[in-house]
Amino acid sequence: MDAQAVDGALTTAEYDRLVRAADSYRVELLVALCGRVGLRPGEIARLRPGDLDRTAEGHHFLSVPGDDGDARDAYVPPDVADDVRKYADAAGLAGDDALFGVTARRLQMLVAEAARRAADGDDDPLADASTRDLRAHFARRLLVANDVDPRVVWAAGGWSSLGSLDPYVERPTREAVAAALSDADTPSDPDTTAETVDAGVDAATDVRAETSRPDSRGDDSVFAETAAALGRALTDATDRPAVEARACEALASVVGPTAVCDERGEIRAAAGVDDADARAAVADALRGTALPDAADGVRFVERGLDAEAWRADRTLAATPIRAGDRVHGSLCVVVDPSTRADGVRRALVDAGRRVGWAVAATDRRERLRSDAGVELVFEATGDSFFAATSGDLDCRLELDGVVPVAEQSLLCFVAAGEVAVDALLDRAGAASAVTDARLIRDAGDRAQLELVVRPDSPVGALVEQGGAVASLTAAEGVARVAAVFPTGTDVRAVVEAVTSAFPGVSLRAKREATRRASPGDVHRTLERDLTEKQRSTLRAAYLAGYFEWPRGSTAEELADSMDVSAPTLHNHLRKAQQKVFTALFDSPS
Repeated sequence: MDAQAVDGALTTAEYDRLVRAADSYRVELLVALCGRVGLRPGEIARLRPGDLDRTAEGHHFLSVPGDDGDARDAYVPPDVADDVRKYADAAGLAGDDALFGVTARRLQMLVAEAARRAADGDDDPLADASTRDLRAHFARRLLVANDVDPRVVWAAGGWSSLGSLDPYVERPTREAVAAALSDADTPSDPDTTAETVDAGVDAATDVRAETSRPDSRGDDSVFAETAAALGRALTDATDRPAVEARACEALASVVGPTAVCDERGEIRAAAGVDDADARAAVADALRGTALPDAADGVRFVERGLDAEAWRADRTLAATPIRAGDRVHGSLCVVVDPSTRADGVRRALVDAGRRVGWAVAATDRRERLRSDAGVELVFEATGDSFFAATSGDLDCRLELDGVVPVAEQSLLCFVAAGEVAVDALLDRAGAASAVTDARLIRDAGDRAQLELVVRPDSPVGALVEQGGAVASLTAAEGVARVAAVFPTGTDVRAVVEAVTSAFPGVSLRAKREATRRASPGDVHRTLERDLTEKQRSTLRAAYLAGYFEWPRGSTAEELADSMDVSAPTLHNHLRKAQQKVFTALFDSPS
C-alpha cells in the first residue's frame, strides 16, 4: 500500500473547509454527493430527482445509473436527501429531469473552483482537490474513522472489487490485530455471512444508516441533526418570515433557544425566546458585538445573559445569516459553553448559510414577481455580453423572460435575429458572464436560446439590488435593460451601485412601472379565450392529478376517461396551457 495514496484523501477538516467555500446550494450539494454519498461526476451528471428513494424504515437511497445500464443503490444521509429534494423543488425539476443538467466535466470544474477558493495558498492540499479526492474521503472516513464493514463501502460506493479499497486503509499493527482478534472467540455462522454478502446493500441498511453520517460521534451529531431539521423546515417556505420562523423552530428543537436578528440586533423571529427579558438579553448581548467573518464562523458572546429565562450557565452563539458575500442578519442560539466543539461550530455555520440561501432565494423570487413601482432603464456598452455580442455579430437580441436559478444566477431566455446560431453559442460559451448556453429552437430568421447569466453581470446586479427585469434588447453594440423596483426604493443608491460596478452602464430613464398580468387576467382568459373543450380538458387534468408529481393520472388514462384519443387530449392541453401562461406571464396592463 502506498502511504501517499492514504494521505491523498481529504481530512475531515479539509472537507469542511471545502463545504464552506461552496458559493451556492448547487455546489454544496455536489460536494456532498461526492464526499458523503461517494458518487463519481459521471454518475452525478446522470442523476434525476426521481432516482431518490425512501425505504419503509425511513432510509434514503439513490438509484445510481451505470455506464452499462445497471444501477446500484447508494445510501444518502437524511440531510443530503433533504437537500436533493429542496434543490429539485427550487429549480422546478420533474422526477425525470437531470438534477444538475451539465456535463461531468463541468461538475469537476465546479468542485475545482470551490477547492481553489477554500485553499490557503498554492501549497495548501485543497488547491488541487478534485472529485476523486472527495470520493477518497468518502471511503477513508467510512473505513477508518467509522470502521464500516468494507463490503458495505464496496457495495454503496460502486467499487469494482474489495481490493479497490486498499489505498484507503492502513495496514493494522500487530497490537491492533491482537486486540481485534483476541475477543473473537465465537466463530461467525458461514451461512449468515453468505446471506449478508448476497444481500449486498440491503443487508447493511442499518449499518449504513449510522456509519455513513459524519456526525455519528460526539458533537458531530449536532451537525446532521440541524442540517436534517433545517432541510425539512425550509423546503417549502415561500417568504422570508416563514424561512426565519421555521429555522428558529427547527434549531430550537435540536440545539436550544434560537433567534433570528436583523443587522441592528433586533429580533425578527424566535423559538424558545418568548420572554420579554430574554429578548432584551439577546439584544444587549449582541449590541456592539461584530459578527464573525467567514474565517471565524461563530462568535460566542459571554456577557448580557443575566435574564432569568436564559440561565447563568448558558452562552449566546451568533453566526451570520450569509448568502455569498451578502449578510441578512444573524442567527443566535443559546448553547452550553462546554459544547463549543468543532461539531457545534460547524453546525451553526452551516445553519447560517442554509438560512441565508433560503432568505436570498425568497427575496429574489419576490423581486422578480414585482410589477409595481418605479422602472429604471439602463444602457450598457463596451464589455456587456449582450451589447458586445450584438455589435460583433451584427444581430439583435431580445429577452423573452428571466427566471432565478441556483447559485444566484439568472436563467435568461433570449431571442436572436439574423445571426448564425453556432457563432452565437460559441460567443456565449467563451463569455465570462455566461456559465451555460443551450439552443431551444432555430426557426431560421429567429432563434431562441437559454443562457445562464452570472450574478456579477449588469442584469444580475439589477436583480441583486431588488429589481425585476422587465425587458432587455441589444443591437448595434448597445443594450438597454429595464428593471422594475418596488415603490420606496432608494433609486440613487441603486444607480450608484450598478454604474460603479459596471463603468459601461448608465441610467437613461426613470418612470412609473405599469401593471402586468394579474389573477384577474388569467380568469378572464379562462372565460373568454379557451374553447369549451380546452377548458374541460384542463379542468379534468387538474382534478385527476395530471399536473401533480407523481402524477395521479397519465395522459392515456385521462384520454380514455374523456373518450378522446391521447393526441387529441395533448392538443387541447397544450393550447389551453399556452393561453393561460400567456395571460399569466405576458399580458399587457
